[in-house]
Amino acid sequence: MEEDEEEAYDGILVSELRIDSVEWSPEQTDHIRTRSARYPGAFDIEPEWATEAVLDPRARIGLDPSSKTGEGIRVTGSSTGAGRVLTIILLPAAHPPTGTWLGATSWATKGRDLRDYGEEEE
Repeated sequence: MEEDEEEAYDGILVSELRIDSVEWSPEQTDHIRTRSARYPGAFDIEPEWATEAVLDPRARIGLDPSSKTGEGIRVTGSSTGAGRVLTIILLPAAHPPTGTWLGATSWATKGRDLRDYGEEEE
């Protein structure tokens, strides 16, 4: 793909995807709240914090490169409640997406994604 060619999701440019709300199932809520049980030292995340990060006006949105189905998008945004930048994987509640998304997972952002997010402040 050429550098100036933007990615699309269900025929919608990624930069034009609407994200109005995120719904978290009880299973996914439990999944993100108990990350440290699966990954020692990991940060446990409240769904409200993940949603706050998704709705961050500076959030970075892109296709999820790790998605097995190709349906996931990856959002990196800041959460005041969590006190850090979070990465959130979302799935559409409908096709094409209408603004409501389903939360799949979330983690504390680090490495390149954190640097890329921070560089946008300048």
